[in-house]
Amino acid sequence: MRTYSKLLGLTALALAALIIYLDWTGDRRSGPLLSDLRTLPINSQGQPGSAGNLLGIETRLMPADYQSRERLQLKFTTYLDQARDAGLLNPRTIVVLPEHVGTGLFALGEKPEVQQARTLRDAMQWTALSNPWDYVRALFANEGGHHRTEAVLKIKGQQMADDYQLIFGNLARDYGVTLVAGSIVLPEPRLEDGSLRIGDGPLRQVSLSFAADGQPIGPLQYKMALSRYERRYSQAPDLPSSTMPTPAGRLAVLIGCDGYIRQPPADAELLALPGMRDNPHASCATAPLPQTSLPRMEVRTFGLPWNLVGSPRRPAPQHYNKPVQLNNLWLPERS
Repeated sequence: MRTYSKLLGLTALALAALIIYLDWTGDRRSGPLLSDLRTLPINSQGQPGSAGNLLGIETRLMPADYQSRERLQLKFTTYLDQARDAGLLNPRTIVVLPEHVGTGLFALGEKPEVQQARTLRDAMQWTALSNPWDYVRALFANEGGHHRTEAVLKIKGQQMADDYQLIFGNLARDYGVTLVAGSIVLPEPRLEDGSLRIGDGPLRQVSLSFAADGQPIGPLQYKMALSRYERRYSQAPDLPSSTMPTPAGRLAVLIGCDGYIRQPPADAELLALPGMRDNPHASCATAPLPQTSLPRMEVRTFGLPWNLVGSPRRPAPQHYNKPVQLNNLWLPERS
């Protein structure tokens, strides 16, 4: 009888714990996180003209920016309003955003423990705990070395793709500019009938650009030179670099170290580099650097939440000693 009572008690406790856990997984209310929506100093070079301009937004990305689509869109609306007031936006403007600006979208709609996590490992662990059934299914399809990160990005992939296209497509349309939306990591991404879709294959880091009507401009731009930690959960395809048409000229997008070790396509007239490296010789292991005289806009990534490009066990470096700013380059008139 005593053994039966113990089993009954343990069963009741286990059932109560399961009910509490399932209730916890369904609670998606965010905590009180603060973002930084202050305007940025403007660093402008060249003479204003009709040829257009390259505008890079260097800002600190914070967990609070990924509480909702509206919060992330508001952050860049603040900067684009400032640029418009300064006369830096026109139909030939190309706006370039930071690397991995879209990857943090995995945290949208998640629990405050995810958004408050200081490391990638902790963020992925909390996301897995709050999506147990989808996570277990995705875990069996892993191909990389960092199983938790890969599984989470796969179960959140299509929602991330939809949010990425909605947020940055709307920004391009609302301000009437071409917008290079940094980069995002998705499972086997592709453009299909004007929509960003995912597949069942390996994770890839890609950049998608949007025209002034909010529609995507193909083709997708892939990151080839992955960092040591990025290679644990994603793969780089063996594809040549390509360009896309914009009102200011044919644009090539090279992500991170690609901008320092890969020659731009022969037909490129402009370069956008989300993921500028302060010391490419050291961080990209390249010497000498490819030489090009093409106008280019390099955008550094500051304060990236959860250290998406570094060690998953360490918090992201904040670079508080480096200024955040809007960098503008007026393009020369063509002869």
